[in-house]
Amino acid sequence: MKEGKIRVEAKRRKDLKNIVALLQDLGYSSIETKGESVTIQKLKGEDLKGKPLLDYRVELKNESVVLTYIVYEGRTKLSRVLEVLPPFLDILNLLEDNYELKPFAIFQEISIIIKELTKMVDREAIEFSAQLSELGERHQDLKNKYEDLVRSSEANSRILLEYEHKNEELEKRITQLRKVSDESLREMLYDWIRIHGGSIDVREFSKANQVPFGRVEEGLNMLIGNGIIRRRT
Repeated sequence: MKEGKIRVEAKRRKDLKNIVALLQDLGYSSIETKGESVTIQKLKGEDLKGKPLLDYRVELKNESVVLTYIVYEGRTKLSRVLEVLPPFLDILNLLEDNYELKPFAIFQEISIIIKELTKMVDREAIEFSAQLSELGERHQDLKNKYEDLVRSSEANSRILLEYEHKNEELEKRITQLRKVSDESLREMLYDWIRIHGGSIDVREFSKANQVPFGRVEEGLNMLIGNGIIRRRT
């Protein structure tokens, strides 16, 4: 879980009470005044341990407006920015009479973020491709050695079994890289919960689907973080 920020320079020109009155009935989870700033928060429910999940937080200061958002497991920074940017711009538009704000400052921030995200997406794609290519080469190398050993004498049977075991492990890793994804895990969990009347036994699901216990918890937290399911109180 990571944090992202967007900071826009803006000079406040009205009293904090005006800002609080303007925001208090708009459905935010909390509005807090501290010193010379106002902080509003939007929550996304709770995780499996009952800890509140923050969607985003906006700090309205004297000289700036700062958006802080959370990038949960299973989400990319790009998808989160595209998700929280519209409500942030709505807030800035709502506060136009309370802050002296130049549109260029907002456009500049957004432009920088989009460029960084584009680089990040390209970098991740390159890294994944390189990793997959490396595993493919190692798999082929072991396969060739395996075939050579098959043609050798029975004295090499122990070495043959060792290479066969390593080859199987690499095939499993390659299969996971190509097929297993957070999206498929979320779909499996959602279907299980729907079929079982809105509940889930994590250990039963883990055993039935051969998914590690910790991975199941990660998947459930993704569903909660995305607002697809809610934790029962």
